[in-house]
Amino acid sequence: MRNCVVPKCDYKNKHNPKRAMFNVPIKDPDLLKQWQAVLPVRRPLKEFDRVCDQHFREEDILRYWEHTINGTVERMERHKPALKPNSVPVFGQTEEEDEEEQRRVETVETPRKRKERNYRSPEKKMKLTEDQQAVENLTIAEPTQAFDSSTVHLSIENLEESVPVQVEQLSHPDFDTLYDEVYEVELPSTLWGIHRDVQRTFIAFTEFSKQTMNVRKYLFIDRYLQYRMAVGQRVMKRGTLSSGLIESVTELLSKLDEIKIRKVIIKGSSSILGQ
Repeated sequence: MRNCVVPKCDYKNKHNPKRAMFNVPIKDPDLLKQWQAVLPVRRPLKEFDRVCDQHFREEDILRYWEHTINGTVERMERHKPALKPNSVPVFGQTEEEDEEEQRRVETVETPRKRKERNYRSPEKKMKLTEDQQAVENLTIAEPTQAFDSSTVHLSIENLEESVPVQVEQLSHPDFDTLYDEVYEVELPSTLWGIHRDVQRTFIAFTEFSKQTMNVRKYLFIDRYLQYRMAVGQRVMKRGTLSSGLIESVTELLSKLDEIKIRKVIIKGSSSILGQ
């Protein structure tokens, strides 16, 4: 995961882990304004923000060192590519079309509705066809006799019960926003770290203990915005995040960081508990 500041760029390029990353020109206010105007980032760019090579022209990237040896120009690949002076990112038309298409799809039909409408396993489709045929045969088997509507109603009820639609629950719509803007969260100290699943199923914050050289505390948030706070192996709190995600996560981390640790000796062994 390269952590490009452009929304959803890391997810789209998850199979390209060797992208070159460039820091925003924080020391050049004029150039920084140009970057801000081009990039689709709603918040102001910050010192530690980075932009990957997918958003620059190839001719603006210096990937090789060039040396002239005995009249021959030799090229050596740079360990870390650099940008030419005054280079500005390019947010291409294709990327804009992708964003526009995504907004159009979300407006017309949500992923949840689309999945509920389209999802049918082959087994369920076959069962549905067989049951429909059974109902049709039942209604035309004896056309000369009195029509028994209760029998047909019963068959339809059984049909609905025999074909349950199992729909995979999708991520909370605000989870993607939190995933992309997670580095806006203020960490309690430099001992805290941020972890994001490549498949965008969870976000985790962990505190590293320099005494035990292990994770001491963590805050885990799944894609449904359900979270749990833990100290060692002990879960201290569970819940669901509400509005103001960045502020809510920052507050949870502050509370978790304030929990003190005490070491308890039990029959020659030790355990860590929160007070």
